[in-house]
Amino acid sequence: MNVIKKQAFISTIFSYAGVLVGFISWFFVFPNFFKKEEIGLLQVLLSYMYVMVQLSSLGFNAAGSRFFVRFRDAKKGHNGFLFLGLAVGITGFLFCSIGVYFLKDWMIARKGENNLLADNFYFLLPITFATLLFNLFDNYAKNLYETVTGTFLSQFLQRFLLLASSFLVVFHVLDFAQYIWVWVLAFSFYVIPMIWKASKLDGFSLKPDFSLLTPQFIKQFATYSILTILTGFSSMIILYIDKIMLAEISTLEETGIYSTAAFFGSVMGMSLLALNKASAPIIVDSFAANDLKNIDTIYRKSCTTSLIVGCWIFLGIYLNIDNLFAFLPAGYEEGKWVIIILSLGKLFDLATGLNGTILTLSPYYKYDTYIMISLIGLTVFLNWLLIPMYGINGAAFALALSTIYYNAVRYAFVWWKLGMQPFTIDIPKVLLIMIVAGFVISLLPTLGGNKFRTVIDIVYRSAGVTLLYGVIIYWSKVSPELNGAMTNLWKAIVKLGKK
Repeated sequence: MNVIKKQAFISTIFSYAGVLVGFISWFFVFPNFFKKEEIGLLQVLLSYMYVMVQLSSLGFNAAGSRFFVRFRDAKKGHNGFLFLGLAVGITGFLFCSIGVYFLKDWMIARKGENNLLADNFYFLLPITFATLLFNLFDNYAKNLYETVTGTFLSQFLQRFLLLASSFLVVFHVLDFAQYIWVWVLAFSFYVIPMIWKASKLDGFSLKPDFSLLTPQFIKQFATYSILTILTGFSSMIILYIDKIMLAEISTLEETGIYSTAAFFGSVMGMSLLALNKASAPIIVDSFAANDLKNIDTIYRKSCTTSLIVGCWIFLGIYLNIDNLFAFLPAGYEEGKWVIIILSLGKLFDLATGLNGTILTLSPYYKYDTYIMISLIGLTVFLNWLLIPMYGINGAAFALALSTIYYNAVRYAFVWWKLGMQPFTIDIPKVLLIMIVAGFVISLLPTLGGNKFRTVIDIVYRSAGVTLLYGVIIYWSKVSPELNGAMTNLWKAIVKLGKK
């Protein structure tokens, strides 16, 4: 638990530092200096990229995590783990690239759109390959209990480089057609330091070693890989199909507005993402040792901790939502309800904690595949039904409902098959505290009128809700882990003040 707490805490700090950088990029710089359809283009390319990465990996990362206890042997270079991962990933990428070439016309089919997506379509390939390599080496490091570097590079450094590169457009050094080359370079750079870091870990080797690859092990590994291809593909569908279908049914301009608003939903999930990454190798080892009690403890604490952080962020977003849109050009206010809908859906995701990770790494992982296959159909159907009726709000409803569906079913399966039910009285306590704190702060007078006063309003409203919510959370003792972290932080501040 100490390893999880330490790495999850550090990773969360880097994640939210990256959120700040991403917020500046996607909520201030891009909307004010890029056209809506240009933002939509970048988001559609990223959406296709994440789906393509999942297919290209051929399920190796998920299977590699599950079976890494078999590979782990630093003296033997972890039995050729990285060579096998590279071989599988490059093979998958080549097949996917061929598929993309033949499916290009279908993937860029537009209704009354210009050729922006068609002209820039093949930038999809380098960002896919870079992300594929990054995921492999990051997953290798994670299996060796080194999760901080990957989080720093993907959540902070990459976003910082994207922000820095955007100023080339802000200051008219490059136009968009030139900028997208720099964007690809800035997006892909993080793979270089990730490979370097992985090479410094004990047992690093790119040499082939087939000693573990007995027919029985190959069958186990391949079966799990195939199932997790479907599971992972479904996960990508729920995260990115909304942007892809919105661009097809509506326009790249609408997709740009939606993507800007959807950024806030992703912000709320950062703490759970960091916790997932830090917890996965511990959960694998606990299943190997049949230590279900340890998994149950991690599961229960993950729900409460993630929800506490998520509710705090939700309050900050909701109480400042009108202030935030004051800094955006006309038209972006259409995304107000997108933020609220997606944020509420994300709260349910946070409240159910590590259910997906536990089910995927358990002996009952096949059930997760069935759940995710059903999710593909549901997500596509909801987007197809709701986008024509409600536009960007329809895409938000589809994503929120899909999120609730797969978390509810996963929660039920983990309870049924493993007897783990993480909900305690602390969950409704946290929600009640959120409502009370939000209501009190909403009564504060508004200081708007110009942008300077709006900034002051954001600062004092955010400070107020942080102080009130934090004090009540601490006083209620719903999370001993967070209480300990808050106490240590206060002691550090006091100690610093005495110097």
